[in-house]
Order: sequence, then C-alpha cells, then structure tokens
Amino acid sequence: MRNSTTQPRGLRAALIAGGLAVVLTTAACGSDAAPGSSGSTPAASTTAASMTESSSTMESSSGMESSSGMESSSGMESSSGMESSSGMESSGTESSSGESSSAGSSSGGTSASVAMTGSAPTALTDAEKTAAKATLVDPASLTVCTSLPYPPFEGDDGTGKVTGFDIDFMDWMSEQLGVTTKVVSIDFSGIKSGQAMASKNCDIAAAAMTINKERQAVIEFSDPYYDASQALMVLKDSPVTDLSGLKGKKLGAQTGTTGLEYANANAAESGYTVVEYQNISDEEQALQTNAIDAAIHDQPALNDYVKQQAGAVQIVKNFNTGEQYGFGAAKGNTALIAVANFVIKQSQSDGKYEASFKKWIDSSAG
Repeated sequence: MRNSTTQPRGLRAALIAGGLAVVLTTAACGSDAAPGSSGSTPAASTTAASMTESSSTMESSSGMESSSGMESSSGMESSSGMESSSGMESSGTESSSGESSSAGSSSGGTSASVAMTGSAPTALTDAEKTAAKATLVDPASLTVCTSLPYPPFEGDDGTGKVTGFDIDFMDWMSEQLGVTTKVVSIDFSGIKSGQAMASKNCDIAAAAMTINKERQAVIEFSDPYYDASQALMVLKDSPVTDLSGLKGKKLGAQTGTTGLEYANANAAESGYTVVEYQNISDEEQALQTNAIDAAIHDQPALNDYVKQQAGAVQIVKNFNTGEQYGFGAAKGNTALIAVANFVIKQSQSDGKYEASFKKWIDSSAG
C-alpha cells in the first residue's frame, strides 16, 4: 500500500494496467446512465474543483435506536473479541516487514485508495433499484449508521451536516435510489457487531470499518473501497518511536477497533499497558493530557488530528496490517450491497472516487 500523501490510484492507472479503454461523457443531468442503457458507460459529472459539501443530515441516535441497549458497548461486544486481519494473525508481534517508520514526521503510512478491477459498470436496472429500496427502514431515506467523530471519513461540519469520504459514497447511493441520506451516530460496537443493521436502526454502516471474518459472519459487506494501516502517535517531544519504546508505559486504543486488536497482540512482548477509550476523541485527549504515552489508530484518522494540532503531536510509526474497509448491511441484504458495489465501481470509473480521495484523505495528511 502507498503513502496516503501520494496521488491515489485512480481510473487511469487501473485502466492502463488492465489494458482497457473507456470513453467518459459528461451529462448535464448527473452521473447516472440513462435507464435501460445497460451497455453504456457511466457519465462523469464531478471533479475535485466542483465537489461540494455533502448535504446529509444527522439524526440523534436516541431517536433511532431500539430498546435493546445499543449504546452500551458492553452489551454489544463479542466475548471472543475481533478476529485479526491477515497482517495481525501471524505471531501477534511486530514484523519488520509490516512496519514503516516515520519518526519526526507528522504524517505518512500505507493507507491507499483501491484501484478499479474489471470493466466499468453498467447502469443499475429499475428492478435492482426497486429491490434495494424495498429493504430501506425509511422508504424516503437511506439511513446510515456511523460513529462520530471519525474524520476524514465522517464528521459533523458544525452546521449539523455529516460529511466525509464515507458519506460521499452514501450520497451517491442515495442519488441512485432517488432518496435522501440520513445519518445516525451510535457506538461503534453496535456497528461492528451487525446489530445496528439487523435490528433496523439503519440500512447500512459507513464507519471506516475493516472487513474481517468475524464481522463477515454477521454483516453483508460491500467490496473493499479503502486500504488501511495502523499508526502510532505520540506528543511532539516524546522519545518513543515504536512499540518497544513503550515498556512500562501506557498505550491508548479505541474499544472494538483493529487498533485495539493490534495493541493487545503486541502488549506482552513490548511491555506496555493498553488503555481502552470509547471513541477516538477521548483517546486523543488522553494523549494530550499525558494520561497515556501513545495512541494507536487507523493512520488517516490520526493524520487528520496531527494536522489539526499543528505540531503538538506526531506519527512515529506505521504498521502495515493489510486491512481493507467495506460498507456493511444486515446479513443477507444483497440487494442494497449491490448498489454500494455499483457506486464504488462507478466512482472509480467516472472520477468521483479520485476527487473525493483528494478532498478528504490527501488533504488530511497535510
């Protein structure tokens, strides 16, 4: 995976590598191909310069949640924890091939966009759209579960609108279905367990969620749309440069995440204590107040925080864990996931993916 500060792998690279030739056209009415044009190529409609903020609105989780206690992480966590991704299963310890050092820098890592494979997608049929709409909790909206804040993937822009890389995809899905986007923020534990979607609190989860075997057992995942890695963040004047430097110290991680999985897997060998936090903002605040000595999390999320803090913190190590993000619906809801897969592939074909990546991911790396 490449450093997130480099140019994302867009359509051009994917098509050159695959020997494909695709002609993109611009349609005044938007990006959808005309109904019934199953053999046509989706039209390009958005560029980095013309992209606007998402108009998605955020609904209070209290108005959407069932009485099953979804807000309580203790009621949602799997007793066995998460299954490691391929980059974390081998020995539970750090591998020199799985790390990249960036000591002294404010960003860096191996997170990357996902290149399109195969040919450009054809338009969704009316039957496919109807089947997907029939699964919606609210027939007029695509109800999306996420866990705020988690920039640059999802965050409140200060006016009540939820925006970010993940939310762009949700808006594109809503456009395909002719509905609005409604975002509900809940604990991540309710998302990664699949209960939020199974209990119809929402239709789909967009929460920078890593695909792994345990989650696949209870969630219907989309194709991967983002390659991710973990990163270690410390205060600017900290002598810590890797996990081995944390012996006798405290490492913060968010509950229910693959960052916590990686931290726990390496704790015994490196000799640190893992401290769990319910959300990333609490973890970041703990580092700033010296309650912990370092924080581990998905690299692009920490990049965004480093940029905001203007020199107060730094990323000193990246861990290539081989993770990929996916959007998730209730198990068996293949109709809605078909729409998610369509917009992922279409956005890679018409330039929207690359424009969104530049806007949210590349810009967060500073």
